[in-house]
Amino acid sequence: MSSTSILVFGATGTQGHPVVEAALEAGLRVRAATRDLHEAEEKLPGRVECFRADLLDAEDVRAAAEGVDGIFFHLPVMPDQPEAESAVDHVLAAASSEGVGRVIFTTAGYCGDDMPPGKFVDGLRRISDRILASDVPAVVLRPTLYLANLVWPHIIREIREYGRLTYPPLDAGQRLNWTSTEDQGRIAVACLDAEVAGEVIDVASPEPVNGPELCRLLAGVYGREVHFAPQSIDGFADAMSHITGSAHSGMLLAGLYEGIASLENGPLIDTEALETRLGVRLTPVSRWVRDRLGYLLSLYG
Repeated sequence: MSSTSILVFGATGTQGHPVVEAALEAGLRVRAATRDLHEAEEKLPGRVECFRADLLDAEDVRAAAEGVDGIFFHLPVMPDQPEAESAVDHVLAAASSEGVGRVIFTTAGYCGDDMPPGKFVDGLRRISDRILASDVPAVVLRPTLYLANLVWPHIIREIREYGRLTYPPLDAGQRLNWTSTEDQGRIAVACLDAEVAGEVIDVASPEPVNGPELCRLLAGVYGREVHFAPQSIDGFADAMSHITGSAHSGMLLAGLYEGIASLENGPLIDTEALETRLGVRLTPVSRWVRDRLGYLLSLYG
């Protein structure tokens, strides 16, 4: 039986909103779980059912899951925190009690098999194993680096003012696949009915690039030269600590990038196989930069 509805947690955020859009485009009924109903009703189309629910409240999650075919969610906290396991357990319990046909979890950070151990990666792997070991039909999405991170205000400011891209904190020659959240949304919706239960799927967008190649793409939308000048891992940790308001979060995120930097190249994902298997069309990085980033920058003036 084909899925007709999906519950999306964090539906107004960077992860959830593209899933809402992809689900609506596929003709699904969408229920948006949010802690702020007013914000959700302002940001989401009127045909989306907004439902107040907190992932950290078991009864909220159960009530939100009533009558839906699928659930999409990601962690609301760092993966090493006890609240992360609570959120996962609440979703799994609700899915089991309400007969939900598919749970789709995104790690929102790369923890592929080629990654070395680290607190962030180990936490994501432990959470993923917990989900896949349950009796609920579930799939885990493992995205690479999000292109949406290029819209962080300090990155936009540095490019506009100094023509300098300081992200990601990787070697200039390291070529990797990025991920658009829009592609992740399309993949998530495709996973509702695809034969993928019990699997881990590495998610990426086509066209791997290194830092200087990405800068040349960015120059086209910024209208100026852009040079790749990545921060050190320590500098990145400090920046993330200020952005997140947590030294602990900054340290964990820096550890993730330190692990990626240790790879000889990549992460590199076979996006053609991903498209063929799930029947989706993914967006090349150059097109995302030209169209999506160009549009977002036009909004900022």
